[in-house]
Amino acid sequence: MQITSILDIVDGRLLNQPSISFIYSIKTNVKKVKEGDLFIVQNKEDINEALENGAFALIVDENIDIIDKEIAWIKVQSIKESITKLIRFQLSNKKLTAFYCNVVSYNLFEILRKTTSHTKIKLIPKDLSKFFRIIDDIEENDTIICSCQKTLENIYPVNFNFNTKDYEIKNLIEHSIFETTFSYQDKYFSKIKIPSLYLKEFLDVYSFLGFDADLNKLKKFNKLKPIFVDKLINHTEHGRTDKFLLAQENKELMEAEIAYLKNKYKYAKILYLTLEEITDNTHIEFTHLDSLDDLKFFLKKNSFNAVYFVGLDYETLYEQVSKENNEPTLI
Repeated sequence: MQITSILDIVDGRLLNQPSISFIYSIKTNVKKVKEGDLFIVQNKEDINEALENGAFALIVDENIDIIDKEIAWIKVQSIKESITKLIRFQLSNKKLTAFYCNVVSYNLFEILRKTTSHTKIKLIPKDLSKFFRIIDDIEENDTIICSCQKTLENIYPVNFNFNTKDYEIKNLIEHSIFETTFSYQDKYFSKIKIPSLYLKEFLDVYSFLGFDADLNKLKKFNKLKPIFVDKLINHTEHGRTDKFLLAQENKELMEAEIAYLKNKYKYAKILYLTLEEITDNTHIEFTHLDSLDDLKFFLKKNSFNAVYFVGLDYETLYEQVSKENNEPTLI
């Protein structure tokens, strides 16, 4: 790509008169920069390494010392907007099918998509700067999938809603709030690790993948995935306790999940915890913890069957329960 073309795309201006007039590829990860690349600078400390790796051009959004006059130094108003514009330009040359989907479907695509057999399906990263890692691999008639409609509108305006279908589910058995058996068409799903709340998203993704996926990988699905604990708030196995913890970092899913828990777990005592201020769900009584380190101390003092922790991901909550495993487990 010519430097002059890049200037037009990002609405940038040259800070020098370089001898370089073209670049081969675009990188945002300095470790991946090779000779001939354009490097988009998101951290000034990466500039020297990018030059050492052979960058032919750099995009910056602030005034900077030009330490190599041979390469092109391009100044823009916004790095974020420049990334969007460059991606949009590169995708505009290809005939693609583009979908936006909800965050649950996107998560299921991440888990179930096979890199070997679903090569025509490309997932757009939540951080657009990481899209340059795969953008050169996108081919004609590929399908791109994004979890944000606005982001997709900005990079590929002709797009469709992925989550539009309804499904006739039969023989539904809810073994627990996180394990389900059911039938759909001629297929029988036995004790799969997914809440009935998210069966629609599961079927959206699984059918789109041609019913070709390893369902054992649903163990990685962390929406409403329980962390079982004993009365000392140490890890324990399912069946050995009546206590479990749930984490949800995405507040968009909070209302539906809380309603689901209240409906399916009517007689349980559920505690709703957060480290943040929650104002959207005033009908839910949240307990605010000053620090995650207070978790075990708080739970040991309060009776509960379930804890729903808002603003925290599963891995962080799991690690926090693991941290203080110094006391003996008593069941």
